[in-house]
Amino acid sequence: MRSPYLVSLFHPLNLAVLALAVAAGLCAAWWLFPLGLLVWSLMFAGVAADPSLRISHAMRSRAPVAPRFQPQFDRIERSQVAIFNSMAAARPAMQRILQPIRAEVDRLSDQAYQLCLRMTSVETYRAVQGGTSDLESELARIEAQLGKTTDTLTRREYEESRQATQARLTALRNISTQSERVEAQLSSLAAAMDGVLAEVIRLQAMGPDLAGKSIPALVRALRDQAEQLAEFEREAAGLVVS
Repeated sequence: MRSPYLVSLFHPLNLAVLALAVAAGLCAAWWLFPLGLLVWSLMFAGVAADPSLRISHAMRSRAPVAPRFQPQFDRIERSQVAIFNSMAAARPAMQRILQPIRAEVDRLSDQAYQLCLRMTSVETYRAVQGGTSDLESELARIEAQLGKTTDTLTRREYEESRQATQARLTALRNISTQSERVEAQLSSLAAAMDGVLAEVIRLQAMGPDLAGKSIPALVRALRDQAEQLAEFEREAAGLVVS
């Protein structure tokens, strides 16, 4: 997949301007080359900064996340694209008013993806383990053996095994709880993004003056969502898989 910079570099119009600048510098006057290069640089930067290219590239470059989280994240991405398309279709004055919302939506989508990515490895571990029943049975068996064993060395080995099994069981329970919480948070965020889309459409019908008064509250709500995701990510960073 090509980045926005490569797309801009090989854009036909940009290539034509660059070739024209070189030809003018060689065949007409040398000072036409740096002038043409300046024009090409501005065109290159303009195409590379195209928000639609950047969003499209960001979405294509994202690796799949755990199947448990993928449906919710897909909803978030669809809302992000729908919000962008709605704003892009607005009048220029309204686009400027709505720009803070788009910036927060893009940041929130990236943050949600990073959380899903961080949780993917531990959720995969939980899925492979298949639940806590096997570890609970193993722990019960070890404790039963401890109750019947009188040999000191054997009891020590069983005790070490019991501690290790208990640690794995605790970690798996923590992962299961955190995965459930993240899944619920992603579902809540997807619903909130749908609400943002509806609000963006409503604001466009109000006109720039009235819409501008509602933007700060919506931006604050998006930032609150971002803070919640940041808290979940901090908790996810503390999960240990052994």
